Amino acid sequence: MSDTVFFVSDTHFKYHSAGKKEREKRRLFLSFLESCSGASRVYLLGDIFDFWFEYRSAAPLFYFDILQGLFKLAGSGTKIFMTGGNHDYWLGDFLPRVIGVEILEAETTESIQGHMITMTHGDMLLPGDHGYKLLKTLIRSRFAIGLAKVLPPDLLYAFAGKVSKMSKSITHKKTEFFAESVSSIAKEKFFNNGNDIFIMGHVHLPIMRHFDDKSLIILGDWVEHASYLRLEDGVFSLESYQRDGKRLIEKR
Repeated sequence: MSDTVFFVSDTHFKYHSAGKKEREKRRLFLSFLESCSGASRVYLLGDIFDFWFEYRSAAPLFYFDILQGLFKLAGSGTKIFMTGGNHDYWLGDFLPRVIGVEILEAETTESIQGHMITMTHGDMLLPGDHGYKLLKTLIRSRFAIGLAKVLPPDLLYAFAGKVSKMSKSITHKKTEFFAESVSSIAKEKFFNNGNDIFIMGHVHLPIMRHFDDKSLIILGDWVEHASYLRLEDGVFSLESYQRDGKRLIEKR
């Protein structure tokens, strides 16, 4: 067992598409999970699933291959941690009970390899964006969750698919703007827990921003970049997972 730690987010595995691009993305991610076997920890920081909602006696079957890959990784001794994103916030007890994944708080700070690391999905961190923040409050309310539980699963997932598609059509064009907006407030806002590292997802652009001895790291995504973060011997490497070998994006 090595003390290597991996962080990944925004894989956005779909439940309503079995197209060639989706199949290839899954195959690549499953290969990545195999490469993580024997690592000490893997952190999944939200939007792993494009939508996830559990009923009392049922969990989504659309992700069977991904769940199987996570189960196998957990069986190798690697500890898997996960926090919900804006697409898969509604995590129940299936992943901890069946797969062995530990569910984290929305924001978690841990000491790892000499760094104090704060990690979160990050969908509430963008300056402004008040419409989205209001919508998020509404759909996470007890009333909305109660309503979702009584809807037929196919209807709920069909509705979620339309909302997801509409959201992506708007945010995809603003990825670089969002990255710079978050970077502009990071030094003042993101290092108040004694942490020197702040890791987030949500923004689909893999970047590192450094402020003296502190660093903001945005994980990027698996839709366009197949990006992830490796921590080994106290050194962070932002990488892209490719079949012909990983490619370094940035290292610190």
